[in-house]
Amino acid sequence: MRYIILITAIVLSAGCASSANTYNPEEMADLASQLKDISAAVDGTLKFSSESYTDPQKLLLTAIRGDKSRLTPFKNYQLKVVIQEQDAALLLCQDERLLIEDIGCTAKSDIQHWQSSTPLACEATVTFSQLCASH
Repeated sequence: MRYIILITAIVLSAGCASSANTYNPEEMADLASQLKDISAAVDGTLKFSSESYTDPQKLLLTAIRGDKSRLTPFKNYQLKVVIQEQDAALLLCQDERLLIEDIGCTAKSDIQHWQSSTPLACEATVTFSQLCASH
């Protein structure tokens, strides 16, 4: 009986571990780094431009100065710009699952959701002003 419980625990652990690690950590770190740079440009454009942006895609294209090659690394993903008042973030998603959330006002890649075993919808999970106020 003791071995059945042990084997069941191992099988369940392996199942959970494999679903959390379906993403290549090296690839995700590279994407997070590139996402951070674009996110900072988006946030800076939103804050310091004389134009008021309500269209997230227009904001993104202005921030990268129309250089769509900067978006090439994300071609197999969805890239979503979220604006909360005077702060902006980029969400990297795949099949509507939130993988990385980066608020542009911080110097680091903010939240690595791809490591979680619980998938989240492709929506912002934090209030940007709270994170930006602490930096």
